[in-house]
Amino acid sequence: MSKLLSTEFYKLRKKFVAILVITIAFAVAGAFASISATGTVYVGMNIFFSMFGLIFCGMTGVFISQDFANSTIRNKLIIGHTRFNIYLSYQIAFAVLAFLMTAVFIGSYILLGKLFSGVELFQAEQPAPDVLKVYRENFFKAFPVYLVAVPAYTTLGVFISITLKNSLGGVVTVIIVYELNSLPLLDAIFPENKFVAFINIVLPPSQLFLMEKLSAGSDFSPLKYILFSMIFAIVMIMLGYAIFRKADLK
Repeated sequence: MSKLLSTEFYKLRKKFVAILVITIAFAVAGAFASISATGTVYVGMNIFFSMFGLIFCGMTGVFISQDFANSTIRNKLIIGHTRFNIYLSYQIAFAVLAFLMTAVFIGSYILLGKLFSGVELFQAEQPAPDVLKVYRENFFKAFPVYLVAVPAYTTLGVFISITLKNSLGGVVTVIIVYELNSLPLLDAIFPENKFVAFINIVLPPSQLFLMEKLSAGSDFSPLKYILFSMIFAIVMIMLGYAIFRKADLK
């Protein structure tokens, strides 16, 4: 397992600068949009976080699909690595990277938001003080949800790409996660539908998109959303490995 993890982290390290630039670019765009539209950094981050999660999940699928295309996974099996270790090494590597980049996103967003808030050109009228207080308190309470939901999101990318077992896995992953990212829109179409509401608090992409709304209540607790993301991740890993374990790799 250690050799597999070292290999995956080495490959990701070569792309680290590009991934870091993308992460900070999203943070810059998010902070600028939030300050210029609402006058505060505490409103608006979730939309950019949702797009960031989508891209990260799609990137996971693309990376693994390349390993199928160049027979890297087949070669790992030939030299004696188990399918469980191969699957888990991919998942651990991408989950760790997602966690780190999520922390970078949050830190960059806050720092840039503070900088932009001091520029008169970007300032807009803030929400009422009582409303702003709730947003500010829940803004920080939502951080653990983001730190778990984005890594959990990557389990879907690993699942899809490993299941398809070919170079198309990356493309299909991007398509599927894009469609899932649209699920929160059903919340506006069917506001009273309990099934839609349940889906939107269970799935990591929906959590990212709707977190600002979900955390708007004074009694907001992140534990429920963290638990659902962890369950989602465990289910995806178990299903993905069950399929990969019996897959015919030619």
